[in-house]
Amino acid sequence: MTTKNTDVVAEYLHEVDVRLAGLPVLQRRELLADLAAHIASERAERNLQSEGELIEVLERLGTPDVVAAAAHEEFGPAPAAPAKRRFSWQWLLAGAVGLLLVLFFCAFAFFAQSSTHEVPAPSAATSGP
Repeated sequence: MTTKNTDVVAEYLHEVDVRLAGLPVLQRRELLADLAAHIASERAERNLQSEGELIEVLERLGTPDVVAAAAHEEFGPAPAAPAKRRFSWQWLLAGAVGLLLVLFFCAFAFFAQSSTHEVPAPSAATSGP
């Protein structure tokens, strides 16, 4: 096995791996190991020597896009990550407006109540001669 043939296989497997990015890591590793084993088996059974013969084997497997698409169909999409909580200015604004309304009504009630208290008028008995 020449270095150039190994490079072709490594490049092919890398391209497949890049396209499998959405799958869970264990499934990606399993698929890549299966592909590598299949390629090694074909190479040994058919005594492949040239890069062209090896490329034919890779072409029969399918392009990295085709292999990855089949894997995505089989394993499905990766589990969705939990949604990140974002700070919402709308809720802060609504809370501030609500607080201002409560303070306004409290102040209104306080001043309305204080204006209804009558101050006693000076009585005639306390006034001078």
